Amino acid sequence: MYILALSARIRTIMKIAFYHRTVSGGIKTHVEALTREFEKQGHEVKRIDQFSLGSLMLGNSTGGISYGFDFALRKIKREVADCDILHIHHAATFSEYFLPFSSICSDVNVVNTFHIQAGNSLSGEVARAIISMLVTLYFGHSKKFISVSAEIADYIRQNCFVYNFSGTGNGTELVVIPNGVDIQRFYPADPEERAARGGEELCLGYLGRLSPEKNVINLIKAVKTLDRENVRLKIAGTGPLYSKVKRLEDDRIEVLGYVDDAPAFYRGIDVFLLPSKLEAQPIALLEAMASGLPVIASNVGDNKYFVRKNGLLCGTSVPEIRAAIGEILGADVERMGEESRRMVERDYTWDQIAAQTLAVYRAAQRSY
Repeated sequence: MYILALSARIRTIMKIAFYHRTVSGGIKTHVEALTREFEKQGHEVKRIDQFSLGSLMLGNSTGGISYGFDFALRKIKREVADCDILHIHHAATFSEYFLPFSSICSDVNVVNTFHIQAGNSLSGEVARAIISMLVTLYFGHSKKFISVSAEIADYIRQNCFVYNFSGTGNGTELVVIPNGVDIQRFYPADPEERAARGGEELCLGYLGRLSPEKNVINLIKAVKTLDRENVRLKIAGTGPLYSKVKRLEDDRIEVLGYVDDAPAFYRGIDVFLLPSKLEAQPIALLEAMASGLPVIASNVGDNKYFVRKNGLLCGTSVPEIRAAIGEILGADVERMGEESRRMVERDYTWDQIAAQTLAVYRAAQRSY
């Protein structure tokens, strides 16, 4: 019996290769979280990124907008030769676009996850064009497609040529698996922490990249023109707009730059705002929810699936953001924060996301 049990365990242990770009952001967080969860279960995980491939980097190689140019198919082939799954998290490096034409897709089970943001803007149109290209390239070559965003999954099904004419039955199945959050690291402030803030002020907060698509300038304008003196805004993060945002500081706006302790930042605010013009399924929103915060988020990407009784959806203009802030001032923010925490505990912990991802891997193996 022991030998049979050991044999069964050996068969269930997998060797997984992640092919991704290592830059600060949601993809890096997603891959690192899955790596931790898989390794806890005894699976072997290998990471292939722009550094291991020796890519020529365009942009900032440590964070923000960057891309790795390489033609490293032979190196990738060697790296995944003993793997059960090659899980590609776009946009990895330039080799990603040539991989479907190599023998790699027939030698190993390939799974693709799409993280690209969506929204009604030029950047959103570019993002959708990239998605369409990748879906077309990998359709029939990849065993499974995963989208972190239900909105992007719907776009693929409705607009990508291969799905319109082939359907999922003759090619690569598409499933939705969202991002997750570490609920042990991100948790609500305790009564003493809340009492220490004191006063009658309401502290709003934003944590994320300071770039045009995040719409932080409009958020600042909304707070500055709000007809309430007891509202402050803390902004955490860096990016190309940091200097411009920093110049807008005043007695109501505090710009912190990069913060080492993100959980402490969330515990130090009362309401989280995400006014982005583009999103897929933002991890920062889940972190704020895990921290027991009510949330205000723009109605883009998958935000509408995560902002229900726990907050408010809004537009991206200054009046729309200002109106949402004004509305939440009269709401039961404590109840909203409790609902935020319940939602992530129920559906969005990383162990649940890892289990769903492993189920996709198993299905990919069976279809091999």
